[in-house]
Amino acid sequence: MGVGLGNSIQKTGYLPEPNTDFIMAILSEELGVLTVIMILFLLMVIVCRCVLLGIRSNDTFQSLVCYGGATYLTVQSLFNIGGVIGALPITGVTFPFISYGGSSILTLSLCIGVILNISDKQRQERQRVIKE
Repeated sequence: MGVGLGNSIQKTGYLPEPNTDFIMAILSEELGVLTVIMILFLLMVIVCRCVLLGIRSNDTFQSLVCYGGATYLTVQSLFNIGGVIGALPITGVTFPFISYGGSSILTLSLCIGVILNISDKQRQERQRVIKE
C-alpha cells in the first residue's frame, strides 16, 4: 500500500532525478503498486480512446493525428517505465502528465487538446447526420 505520500526514502539521494526520470519509482514507493496500476490503466484508456477516434474518423489527417497522439503517449510512457525498471537506459523522457517538465506538459496538453478538438468535430458531424 505504500509508505505514505511524501515519506519516500529513495528521493533523498538514492535516485538521481526523482521528480522527472524516476517519478514512477517514487509513486510506487509512496502510494503503492495499486496506484501505479491505476495510473497505467487510466493512461491506457486515454491511448485506446485516441486510437478509437482515429478509427472512427473519415478524414485521413484527423486519423493520423489521433494515431500520432496515441503513439506519442505510449512511447513516452514505455521509455520512462523501461528506464525505471532497468530494461532501457535512462533517456530523460518524462512520464506523461506526472513528471516535472514544463515543455513536456505543454506538448502533451497541446496534443490532447487537438485530439479533443477532433473528438468534438466528430460528435458535431454525427449530430448533423442524425438531424438530416
